[in-house]
Amino acid sequence: MPVMNGYEATRRIREEEIRYGIRTPIIALTANFAAEGLQDAMEARMDLHLTKPISKPRFAQIVLDLCNQVQN
Repeated sequence: MPVMNGYEATRRIREEEIRYGIRTPIIALTANFAAEGLQDAMEARMDLHLTKPISKPRFAQIVLDLCNQVQN
């Protein structure tokens, strides 16, 4: 993203969620797995950190599972 990275975008989204009492599932999807990327995702309060390639059915199931967790 030209203005900010996904970690900063997630931090800002999380700040706004507090104001509105909502929760948006956020998944980091990267082509390059690195321990620091996982740490950055956790610090930004992303819900998951996935590495590509990932099959469409597997990704769809992950999203459904995450949405069900947020609703409960």
